[in-house]
Amino acid sequence: MTRQAAQKRFVPKESAGLDPDQGVSRYTPRARNVVMAAHSEAVAARNPEGRPEHLVLGLPAGPEGLAAKAITARGILLDAVRQAATAALPAASDDVPYGPEAKKALELTFREALRLGHNYIGTEHILLALLEQENGEGVLNGLGITKDGTETQLARMLALLTEQKLPGVGEAAADPTPSKD
Repeated sequence: MTRQAAQKRFVPKESAGLDPDQGVSRYTPRARNVVMAAHSEAVAARNPEGRPEHLVLGLPAGPEGLAAKAITARGILLDAVRQAATAALPAASDDVPYGPEAKKALELTFREALRLGHNYIGTEHILLALLEQENGEGVLNGLGITKDGTETQLARMLALLTEQKLPGVGEAAADPTPSKD
């Protein structure tokens, strides 16, 4: 059984705080910025649809987010992430809806948050969802970023944030419940 199949079977889809039908309303401001930056990247590149690579391109737009910090903590420059994602993009087009793969990645953000027991969607959940979807073969994996290693790094970072309770330092500490703007 694949990891994704096991997750679908054993991780509950429902939670008191998260519902994929809520769209981005449960995303933290940083996670929303990543998604908006990803869409802007798709529009700017005139790609035919938003793809997971565009979401990867959105991650450096939130350098203070846990996703970007987890990537740089692994010794990978955000510029290298940008270059690898840009190289993997299709040719330009005039219409840019999110494609099925990018939509699936965004849906997986809810599963990742539920699995971790979080009531918000942060950049760390976008990163974990992208790594889950890549399943060992994709832009991030090509840079040596693995889901297991990243999840371990994120758990340490979140534990430190929780211990320190420093407002404004990390997404979970700064904004556990996204604003309604």
